[in-house]
Amino acid sequence: MNRIRMGFLCSFNAQKALIKEVARTMSDTVDVSIELGVMEEAIQPAKKLEKMGVEVLTTWDATAAIVEQHISIPVMSIQIRDLDLMRALNQARQFGKDIALLYSEPLGGMELLEELYNVRIRQIAFKTVNDFKYGLMDAFDKGCEVVIGKSYITLDIAKEYQKKAVLITFTKEMVLKSICQAVKIAEIRRREREEFVRLQTIFNSLTEGVVVTDSTGNITLINPAAEKMFNIQGSKVLGRPVAHFLPPNRITETLKKRKRFDYDIIDFGDSSVIAGHEPVFCGERMIGVASTFRTASEIQKIDHKIRDKAVSRGFTAQYSFQDFFGKSPAMKEVVQQAKIFAQTDSTILITGETGTGKEVMAQSIHNFSRRKNKPFVAVNCTAIAETLLESELFGYDEGAFTGARKGGKMGLFELAHEGSIFLDEIGSMPTTLQSRLLRVLQERKVMRIGSERLIPIDVRIIAATNTDLLLQVKEGLFREDLYYRVNVLSLKMPPLRERQLDLPDLIDNLTLKFSDRYKRKKIELPKDITKILTAYPWPGNIRELENVTERLVLLFGNGKPIHHLVYSVLMMGGADGAKTGACSEEVSGRDYAASSGKEDLGGLTELKRKKITDVLEQANFNISKASSFLGISRSTLYRKMKQFGLLTPS
Repeated sequence: MNRIRMGFLCSFNAQKALIKEVARTMSDTVDVSIELGVMEEAIQPAKKLEKMGVEVLTTWDATAAIVEQHISIPVMSIQIRDLDLMRALNQARQFGKDIALLYSEPLGGMELLEELYNVRIRQIAFKTVNDFKYGLMDAFDKGCEVVIGKSYITLDIAKEYQKKAVLITFTKEMVLKSICQAVKIAEIRRREREEFVRLQTIFNSLTEGVVVTDSTGNITLINPAAEKMFNIQGSKVLGRPVAHFLPPNRITETLKKRKRFDYDIIDFGDSSVIAGHEPVFCGERMIGVASTFRTASEIQKIDHKIRDKAVSRGFTAQYSFQDFFGKSPAMKEVVQQAKIFAQTDSTILITGETGTGKEVMAQSIHNFSRRKNKPFVAVNCTAIAETLLESELFGYDEGAFTGARKGGKMGLFELAHEGSIFLDEIGSMPTTLQSRLLRVLQERKVMRIGSERLIPIDVRIIAATNTDLLLQVKEGLFREDLYYRVNVLSLKMPPLRERQLDLPDLIDNLTLKFSDRYKRKKIELPKDITKILTAYPWPGNIRELENVTERLVLLFGNGKPIHHLVYSVLMMGGADGAKTGACSEEVSGRDYAASSGKEDLGGLTELKRKKITDVLEQANFNISKASSFLGISRSTLYRKMKQFGLLTPS
């Protein structure tokens, strides 16, 4: 570190010699420059020291008060200590009992000192050299015998009047203490200057325009980007009203209302500028507004880049636990468990039927964990060909196989480093890869194809399946050791038929979602229709509910009664008996029929009967054609015909 450059202003040569003596002992730390001068006579020497590069200046209190108004560097004031004053009084009383004390500020407690030393003390306060001279001459004229001061002027006037003088001067201890304090002040100032330069560099290099105004709306700061954007010169606008140079904006409104304004759209020439205005407070007092400006075209470019990058790589988690509607006890319990599991780094296995929200749960766990700001990499083990899955998961080195990318390629486990990897449909992973995955889980290291080097990874693994892995283990389709490595913490997503309490809110939110998407008026479903939808078993779970709700929103208002529309929409989806996900046609048909028979569901049974009758007539009672048109199996159609009395006894 460079030595601190320190300056001293002293009043006579003896002080100068003392300062040099002490400074030599600290030459590794400070570089001391010394000049003579007191009060007004010290202004020019002080300016000289400043030009020499002195970082902090030290002098007597009265002189410090004068010179600090004429220079920009910090000025340290040396105060007389009580002990120094008492020593001077003890020495002065040997020359007389009537003592003049020169001081820049009146001192208290003189009565006690007069009594202690059996003397009379006349305080002479001064601000300038003339105050000093005339005050001392007046004291001598009134019978003062001796004077206590701090500069050569004291000696000169005392000699002229043939009086005695006692000088209070620097001691080694005072000089050493002053140098140490000066070093601290200079170091703080250096850090402040460095921070200022850093902030100034950042401010000037910002691509967005920045304009700062004071509490009256006058410009105090403007960066080059704003100058270029509004075609103005910073030096000519500082201190002047912002309204004179910028297009109409909400800076004045921000000052009045003392609150932030975002997305202030300003028309400027042939383009638009998006502004944000942030009130600046110092404690409770508002001292101005900081405004940022970006052109609309620049924002669009940035938005496209961010979206392209996020979509192309797909390594972000979009969902959180707030995306789950959970009044039902089953859903509440799963979410509560998931939040607890999210705080760990243990592997999690999520099971459940198709469409129950396993990936949404995985993303929510990631976003609730300490890894939320790191990558979330999702892999569907059934969507990637078996021949490519290994290289996608673990990567490969250059030359590992024909067509390998130059330089090799990172695998998804490496890309998920410090984040989470979601292995969806893990039950479909080829047995040849299961052993490699087991090694990754055990060692937390991956080896690229064609490489001999193990790469350490820090990854949280979340797996999901809609199959019974334990049954697959028994059938030899899934490794038993891998099963127990994956199934450390387990969550079972409840099917929608076990979440009837959640269905009204889910339906309401989905109708609002699709109404907004297609700019339609929101559907207000009658209570009996909500009961119908709640009673339906939803074999496709949330995914099927979304599909049905979207169709309702699009088809509503075409003249068909709402009851007919709901039934036809359900039939369009191959519902009511179609084998979907893990809910068999026997289960869905039985549950649905049972719920329909227990309550008055607004004539749904009759609607179903009429629908099947119409289709049979159109198909000339050809069972194969009718079942194909309805999207159900022949056996289900026969069962429904028997249920509705449409079969002719043989």
